[in-house]
Amino acid sequence: MRKMYAISLFVALIACSSCATIFTGTKQKVSIDSNPQGAKIVIDGQNLGVTPAKVKVDRELDALLYGGKEIQFELDGYKKFGYELDARFNTVSIINFFNPLFWGIDIASGAVTQYDNYYNFQLIPLEFNNTRSITESNMEKYEKLIQLKKLLEDGVITQKEFEKEKAKVLAEE
Repeated sequence: MRKMYAISLFVALIACSSCATIFTGTKQKVSIDSNPQGAKIVIDGQNLGVTPAKVKVDRELDALLYGGKEIQFELDGYKKFGYELDARFNTVSIINFFNPLFWGIDIASGAVTQYDNYYNFQLIPLEFNNTRSITESNMEKYEKLIQLKKLLEDGVITQKEFEKEKAKVLAEE
């Protein structure tokens, strides 16, 4: 009887512990920013606030298969078109190696998909002139901010160091 109980417990633990849907969920909190800030964030036709913001994004298999999830920004004086939230494979799903049923659950729920934790998008002005244009300097700022965020996520710099360096980059002329 004890042996049967132990085997049942072992099987139950393995069955319940191998699903990315349980561990990571079907939604992910993502920090979204834009340059300039204050743009309305629209995903799947829903207004999710204004930049900068942390928003919950649905994990979807389509985003993984087709390279991303479309996001739009609305801000007076700037073009309104789609940007992409990069999607990649959620490595937690590998736990499902021996259980095809949970692969199916993770695929159906979208839990096999994962997004980056931070995005900063450069908005494009409607008119290109000296006061409102995308310049190489703006793109360099964008790239520097992306690199800083990566250093923060990798634990190379602290949140305080990130904020300090971010302020320096945004203050550059």
